[in-house]
Order: sequence, then C-alpha cells, then structure tokens
Amino acid sequence: MKRIVLALAISFFGTVNAQIKFGINGGFSSAVVSSKFDNLTQGYYAGVFSEIGIPGFATLQPALNYVKIDKDSYFQVPVMMKFYFVPKVNVQVGPQFAFRMNDSASSNKTNFGAAFGLGADLFSGLLIEARYAFQLNEAFKSPAGEKLPFNIFNVGLGIRF
Repeated sequence: MKRIVLALAISFFGTVNAQIKFGINGGFSSAVVSSKFDNLTQGYYAGVFSEIGIPGFATLQPALNYVKIDKDSYFQVPVMMKFYFVPKVNVQVGPQFAFRMNDSASSNKTNFGAAFGLGADLFSGLLIEARYAFQLNEAFKSPAGEKLPFNIFNVGLGIRF
C-alpha cells in the first residue's frame, strides 16, 4: 500500500513539476482603511510569482510582492487559484497574507485576508490582473475600539517566463 501511495505521489508531483512557470509582476496599489472608503491611499507593488498548473481546470499562483503605500511598506503573499472558464481569461480567489515592515504600537504586524480578482493572458507570456483583498483581522488598533481593516486593490502587469 505504501508503494502505491508513493508511486501516485511521485507521478502527481512529476506532472505538476513539469508545469511550473515563474514570472515578475508589478503595478498600482490602492488601500483603504476602514469599510467606509473615506481614507484612500495610493502606491505601487512589485514582486515575483510562480504558476503551478493543475491539469484540467486551474492554476495555483503563489506570489511575493513588495508593497509601498504612502509611508507604509509590507510584504504581500497572495496564494491565488486561477480558474479559466473562458480561454485566456481567469477568475482568481484565495487567501492573502501581509507582513508589515514598519513597527507601530497602533498596527498589527501580520495580517490575513481573502482576495478575489480577474486576469487575462495577453500574448507572449504577458498578463494583466486586478485583485481586491479584504482583511479578516484588525490592521490597526483604534483608540475608540473601532475595527479598522486594511483592504487593498492591486492592478498590474506581469510577464511569465
């Protein structure tokens, strides 16, 4: 039984390994603190990603992005599943982690959220995507006890090698 499980695991990872691609991405970031959309800030992001093809229906795309918005900077780690319902157009959904690089007594250093978005494979490895992530834990500690999430919208280009 152990040999069968090992053989299946090796064949699965061999198939997945043959379909791994890497790339770089970057673009515009916009963040809002609170759910009222009254404190909108703008910045940029740049990073690297990999795509792991899952035969038949989807692609897993983990990424590591550096995000700079105003005086705040952090590393963003989205782990998106990309579903292709139309050729070259995908719907994305998955968790997103953010690790704040600035130390502050009023902010949470590690954040967790859920993201969704749309993307398109243009030509020669060029891709475009737009993603919105809403935070599930508190980003900031409000003196009034109000929950202040840090939601972010990314729009960018990438190139897959």
